[in-house]
Amino acid sequence: MKEVTLTKSFEIQDQKYELIIVSLENAVSLFIYEDTPKFGTFGVSVPATELMSASTLYITGQKNEQYVRMIGERLATRMQKLVLTSLNVQDINNEILLKIFENIEKELIIKEEKK
Repeated sequence: MKEVTLTKSFEIQDQKYELIIVSLENAVSLFIYEDTPKFGTFGVSVPATELMSASTLYITGQKNEQYVRMIGERLATRMQKLVLTSLNVQDINNEILLKIFENIEKELIIKEEKK
C-alpha cells in the first residue's frame, strides 16, 4: 500500500516551515504552516481543462488567498487532481512561495513521476 500521509520540515530565511501532504488517488491535501500546526487560509482548487482555466473556491480565511490560489491551481493542473490547500504563515512573498512550492514538488510531483 502506498504511503498516504507525508510530513516535511524545511527552513527558508531562518524560518521553519512544516508541510503535511495527504495524497489520495483523486485529490491532494496540503497543510503548510510555521512552527506549530494551525489551520490557515483554506481553498479547494480544480485543474484546468480544455474548456476552463483552473479555479479556486475559498472556504475560510483571507490573509493568504492569492498564495493559496497560486499553489492550489498550479498543483491541480500539473497533477490533474483536486487540491485542498491550507496556508498559515505570517510573512510571505513570492520568493518564499517559490521555495515552498519547490519543497512540495520534491515530495509530491517528482515522487509521482518516478512511479
